[in-house]
Amino acid sequence: MTDDERERLIQEIVARPYRKVISGDDMEGYLAEAPELPGCVTAGATVDEALEMLRDAMEGWIECALAAGDPIPEPEATCA
Repeated sequence: MTDDERERLIQEIVARPYRKVISGDDMEGYLAEAPELPGCVTAGATVDEALEMLRDAMEGWIECALAAGDPIPEPEATCA
């Protein structure tokens, strides 16, 4: 797989409807987590920054999983 193909695959996977959980406050900052991707956690000073950092963390998590040949969990089904 070329680097471009790998990057497209990573972006395709990140775009899936994974849950994103944000907790915290303006005083201490915000923790962002993608629960379906074990250990994929980051933080930011604002909600927007935490979400931006989470996308970066998800990309890194997926890239590492692909490199190791580990399975990538599917997003959990959501109720309509």
